[in-house]
Amino acid sequence: MWRRTTRHRSVVAAVLVATVVVLTLDFRTGLIDGMGGVVSEIVSVFQAGVRTVVRPIEGAVGGVRGLGSLRQENEELRQENIRLRDQAARFEGVARENAQLRRQMALEDAIGITGGTRARVIAASLSSLERYLEIDRGAADGVEVGTAVLAPEGLVGRISETSARSSRVQLLTDAQSAIGVKIDRNGETGVVTGIGGNRLRLELVDRTALDRGALRVNDILLTSGYQGGVFHSNIPVGVIEEVDPSPRGTTYRITVRPLVRLSRLDIVTVAPKPAVVAATPGPDAQRTR
Repeated sequence: MWRRTTRHRSVVAAVLVATVVVLTLDFRTGLIDGMGGVVSEIVSVFQAGVRTVVRPIEGAVGGVRGLGSLRQENEELRQENIRLRDQAARFEGVARENAQLRRQMALEDAIGITGGTRARVIAASLSSLERYLEIDRGAADGVEVGTAVLAPEGLVGRISETSARSSRVQLLTDAQSAIGVKIDRNGETGVVTGIGGNRLRLELVDRTALDRGALRVNDILLTSGYQGGVFHSNIPVGVIEEVDPSPRGTTYRITVRPLVRLSRLDIVTVAPKPAVVAATPGPDAQRTR
């Protein structure tokens, strides 16, 4: 058991005596009030020092929080920029498509084509062996094999196969393609054939037309409309790029560049078959009945 020693008793007695003395002095002189002011000043100085030390820390913590907010704001702005760029690209695509459709309609009006079927290109093959497109319209949409396919600049090719909801377009540059044409400037006729690349060859019906100088570089070729009613007449096909007659005059080579850029097609028009106008019997035919 703990027992009080003489030393402990002395300490307690000293504390009691000091307390009595301080209370007596305070009663007579107000000592504690003065000490309270001194203590307050000391505490104030200490608080100011603490604030001086803590303020940079608070600033650093606030800066870290602000940095996080700036990062979040930057990310939000980046996402907004991405959204705006995507929106601008969509608007640009729509504007380009509308301009293409307007040019296409102007061509159809000039040729006299009505009731065409708009189609979107969904696939393409531009190899040296086969050159064709796949479009998203087929027999269920009224597309028929053999009908012409147009772009704003002119002829693309013809429908070679159909399914219910899609069709294949044989491009005019395909090696199996042959189209009757005429020279816009003078009406001379011929046939353009594909050569498996991005150019065509022209063979004239009348070989002497070349000797007469009927062909010139930059002459425009149009469909002749003579192929059993498959193509409307006057559809732009290509432009003569080179005329190379043989030195002996027995052979020649005429190179034609298609007007349509076949590697960049989005929307095309499948033209209906041209109406076949029956010939009206003349007076002699009526008398022989």
